[in-house]
Parts: sequence; C-alpha cells; structure tokens
Amino acid sequence: MHCSKSSMRRLITTLQLGMAASLSAQRAQLLDKLKAIPAGASISQEFALRAEGKGSPHRASLKRVFDEEKPTRVTFYRDSAAWCPYCQKLWMLLEEKQINYDVQLINMRSYGEKPQSFTSKVPGGFLPALELDGQMWTESLDIMAMLDDTFPEIPTLPPRDSDEFQRARSLLQLERKLFRTWCDYVFRGGWGSKRQFESCLDEVDKALAKTSGPWFLESQGPGIVDLQYVSHVERMAASVAYWKGDTLRGGRWKNLDAWFEAFEQRPSYSASRSDWYTHANDIPPQYGNGVDDGSKEQQTIRRALDGGDAAWRLPLPPLASSDAPSDVLQPGWGAFEEDAPYEAAYHVLENLENVARFAARGAGKEGGWSFMRPDRARLADPYAKPAEGVVLEKVQEALLVVGACLVGNCDTSIDVSSLKALDENMRNDIRASLAYVRDRVGVPRDMSYPAARCLRGALNWLRDELA
Repeated sequence: MHCSKSSMRRLITTLQLGMAASLSAQRAQLLDKLKAIPAGASISQEFALRAEGKGSPHRASLKRVFDEEKPTRVTFYRDSAAWCPYCQKLWMLLEEKQINYDVQLINMRSYGEKPQSFTSKVPGGFLPALELDGQMWTESLDIMAMLDDTFPEIPTLPPRDSDEFQRARSLLQLERKLFRTWCDYVFRGGWGSKRQFESCLDEVDKALAKTSGPWFLESQGPGIVDLQYVSHVERMAASVAYWKGDTLRGGRWKNLDAWFEAFEQRPSYSASRSDWYTHANDIPPQYGNGVDDGSKEQQTIRRALDGGDAAWRLPLPPLASSDAPSDVLQPGWGAFEEDAPYEAAYHVLENLENVARFAARGAGKEGGWSFMRPDRARLADPYAKPAEGVVLEKVQEALLVVGACLVGNCDTSIDVSSLKALDENMRNDIRASLAYVRDRVGVPRDMSYPAARCLRGALNWLRDELA
C-alpha cells in the first residue's frame, strides 16, 4: 500500500498524540496514588499554600505573606539556582523577621545571562538586591542592617549604642578573617594555611562559648552575625571535606557543632541549606577550584560526594546508619528523610514534561556555555538543545518509571521490560538523559538533600537496568 508523505506525517502525529495521551494518563494515575499517601497529600497541600505566600519557606515560593494586614513593601531579587551565599543570608533574615516580600529570580553570572529588566535597575547586576518602597538596595550586610531598622519588631542587631553592638562588629570582622583563611587554605593551599584556618576556627568556637545559648550574641534566635557566618561556614564545611579530606563537625569545635544544630531547627535554614554535592560543583565557578590534598581520606570523600561507590545506589541505608561520607559528614537532614521519596516523586511528576525536556539535553547537543570558561558552571548550559521526537517521549516514559519507583518508596520491583526491549541506541540516549538530570539535581533549588538522594538513587537504578 502506498502512503503519501502527508499521510505518513498524519500517522506519525496520531501515534505521537496516542503516546502523549497514554503518558499523561499514567502520570495522572501516579499523582493520584502519591496524593493518596499522607506524606504526598501533605506535600501537595504545602505547595498550594506556597502559591498564596503561606506555608513553610521554600525555594519555589515567589511571595511570602506573614501578616495579611500589612502591605508587601519588599521585592527580593535572589539567584535562581538558590545557591548564592549572600542571597541565602538575606533570605533567612526576611524569614526570621517575618517581613512580607515578593521574589524575583535572577541568574548568577555563572548560570546564564541576567535580564535587562534587572540590570536597568541594578547596573552592576549585583545579587542580592532588594527593593523597598521603590528604592533599590545592594550589598547584603547593608540591606540586612537597613531591614533591622525599618522592621524593628523582631530585632536581629543589638542597639547601636550598646556594648553588644560593638561585640557584633568585632564578630563580623572575625568572620572576614575566617573567610580569608579559608580561601588561603582551600584555593591556594600555601604552607601553614591549614594551621591558620583551624586557629581562626578556634577563635570562632571560643566566641560562641561566651554566650548562654547557641548564638553569637545573647538572643532567642539567630541575628545578623549568625546569618553572616552560616552561609559561608556551610560552604567551608563542604569544601574542606571535598578538597582536603577534613571535617569541621564532630571534632574539636563543640560550640560550632551546637550552633549548627540550632540552625538546623530553624525552618529558614532548612529551606535554604544546600548539600555538599551541590557545593562541590557550584563553588569552583564562583571562587575557583580547590587544591586537592591528595590523601586517601580526601579521595574517599570526593568519590562519595561525586556519587561514587554506593552513595547513590538503591536500596539506600537510613541516614542514621549510613557509612557513606556524603551522609555521615552532613548531618541534620533526618527530619526530611521519611517523606524524601515522595518529595522527589512530586517534583518529577508534577513537572514531568519540563523535567523530561530538561533531561533530554543529555541526548541532545551542548550549547557551549562553559567551553573554555571556568567562571561558568559546567552543569548549567542555558543554550543546550534537548533531543526531540521519540527520544523525548521515551525519556518521559523512563521518568514515569522513576516516579513510580519513588511513589513506591524506592520500589525496584517495577516492570521495565518495555524500556529494556528498546534498541541499544535508544537505551543509551535514555541513560544519558537520566544521568544528565541526576547530575543536575541541586539542593535546595530542586528539593531537600534526602529527596535528592532518593532521586539520584532511583535514576541510577533505572540506568543500570537499561545497560
């Protein structure tokens, strides 16, 4: 039977529409199943609240309303990757002070171009930026101090004429000293740099010992001094492990341990905190590559943080009993673990088409974003071209399998025979796409660390099945 080109196109279109309808039905069934689980229903309800500016803090919230009787005077411009340490501390301050605010997401330079609508307001393109009553502010500490004066109901700085304020100034200077010694140790690795960094940490730990609570100053919650420290000390902890094989927590700095543990009880920190894999990939474009220690300990930690060994393999051991360095060395995530597979499933299934198109970049073409540009993130390419057509459909089908695995609490007994029956080239395209999205999962941009851990494990499980 002869079939014209136009008839063939109609046939292909019909088949594609049929496939799309089938995938859409499967997605709907999985979402219904997910939302029938108490944890899944809770996650769905939280996202509905976030759309109204309520609920718990989250990277996806584009507005926050703490008091409906008060106008929203603040627009907060922060990085779309949810990684910038200066944005993190300002984000936390807005949450701790419960100031109504709207959010505009702007790329950091290493992740893509900044829109002209932003650079026309902030000529240097600096982040974070904050607009209060139509006036634009930059420089995170200046913004934080200004907000403390403008919204004094929940203070985060002592009175300017007090001894405590002078202590706060000294502590901020100590933080800059700590930052310098960290840079010397991790990124230059000169003689004596480790001793100087650890000596400065001793000073920080002693400063924390001078108060009755966990914070740097006598207060009920974290103040500007604590916020100034935490975003950088979090990155220090990840970087000295990744490049030096050292650990900041669980050792000689007991007061620093207690300080971190207090932060981990704050929703503002839980929402903005990153994992060490994200840090290890996002630090180099901002600060440069660290200098490897080369020790066995450092290489073991690096493999684990890069997803090697059993770190991203199902079945995942509970965080409390895991011996993977990626789990042992970044405590404080236990509260998220029970719901982790459902959190990951929600993000995959609710945004399936976009996630599939994004993943299909792995089988598509690079856009050259980071070629010969160490200041641009390797895993961020705004110009990458995803694969289209049947490959894209099969990637979407594969992600549905991943979603089903997660909805089943990381169930690996799911039938994947239809995907395994595909020819080798198609399976390789799917595997490349799954690896692409696995390596691009960012915390907290996409989900919490326990959820990212489950998703990475599920993606690796399916990749292994298709090998």
